[in-house]
Amino acid sequence: MISEAESPMSRPRGRPRDSGVDRRVLAATVAELAEKGIADFSVTSVAIRAKASKRSIQSRWPSREDLIVAGMSTLAAGLVPPRTGSIGEDLRILLDEVAAVFVEPRRGILQRCLAEVGRFPGLYEAFKRDSVDRCMAAVEDAVHEAIRRGEVGATVAPATVAETVIGFVLVRASLGLDPVLPPDLRASLAALLLEGLRAPAPGGGAPRPPGVRS
Repeated sequence: MISEAESPMSRPRGRPRDSGVDRRVLAATVAELAEKGIADFSVTSVAIRAKASKRSIQSRWPSREDLIVAGMSTLAAGLVPPRTGSIGEDLRILLDEVAAVFVEPRRGILQRCLAEVGRFPGLYEAFKRDSVDRCMAAVEDAVHEAIRRGEVGATVAPATVAETVIGFVLVRASLGLDPVLPPDLRASLAALLLEGLRAPAPGGGAPRPPGVRS
């Protein structure tokens, strides 16, 4: 006797979804976006790149837009606030991590954004949210914490600092500079930021650099 749990009617129908196909298709989607952008994005080309059938792709992502958004979501930056207790150390860590974010294929997609964002603002919003806004949020958090500790002056606007840092990186990435943030530039940028963020010395006024007399 077959129990209800074992009956043919209770078993899932069809073959289980192949996660390997998902990974290949999403990787091919990102490569297609970096190379061609949204305007010339082709599901057929993705299928060829991924060695998958177009039907299997459309069963997972019914529309071209669904596939594009799914591909972009795989590029989400994994930055988290370091919270080391030192703004200098936080900035060094964050600049290293940001440098690792804006490499291919993100850099290629970013360059496409500049040309196509007016035509496809909604689709590129997903890229901005996951790859740009997350970086900005991590920098902003580091500055907020430094203000709370008294390392950074209370008049500093964390959002402005984040926009300055990530904006600098985005300009270099959009110009195709490789690497976007070489180690020596990261060190110089961190030093410049620290000089500007330093909290005023007790008694008023910014602290004088070493060797400067009144």
